[in-house]
Amino acid sequence: MSNKVNQQTLASVVGRAVLDPGFADALQNDPATAAKNVGVHLSADEIAAVKSINVANLTAASAGIRSNLGTRAVFDTQQQQARMD
Repeated sequence: MSNKVNQQTLASVVGRAVLDPGFADALQNDPATAAKNVGVHLSADEIAAVKSINVANLTAASAGIRSNLGTRAVFDTQQQQARMD
């Protein structure tokens, strides 16, 4: 994989996956389509990076984060990032 990965793009989709288990499943199954469905284009290198994420670790970390944040954390679809309300 070359270094053609936009960290902000990856942070956006991974952040959404952390807060939205349904999106996390879709992202793991078909990263390009899942990202496209939320208005984000992933390059081939970004797709490879998403596919390399350890799903078990992401799932465990996500559950802990969602548990600690509760309903205060939301995903801002316009800004494509998580925020606290």
